[in-house]
Amino acid sequence: MEDLVKIAQFLSDTEAEIARAKLESGGMEAFVFVENLGGEGPRQGRLMVRPDDVNEACEVLELDVPTTRMNPLVDRAVVLIGLVLLALAVAGLLIAFR
Repeated sequence: MEDLVKIAQFLSDTEAEIARAKLESGGMEAFVFVENLGGEGPRQGRLMVRPDDVNEACEVLELDVPTTRMNPLVDRAVVLIGLVLLALAVAGLLIAFR
């Protein structure tokens, strides 16, 4: 599969699926990657399209065209690093207020 381009990040997977359906009804192939950051919290949705469809997809959804390509592995690494830093900060607070 060729590289995909992230054109939007939605706070809920439902919003992402609605945007995907809108694109697909116009003949574009779109993909939603769902991220649950743990627990019972909301599931975020990342909307991605093929590079050739970026401009048209952004126009249909009235979005700004992204200036850089996002690699899904890089996105996951950023989230993982953020979670590790958060865990370290919480551990530091627990030790400080012991």
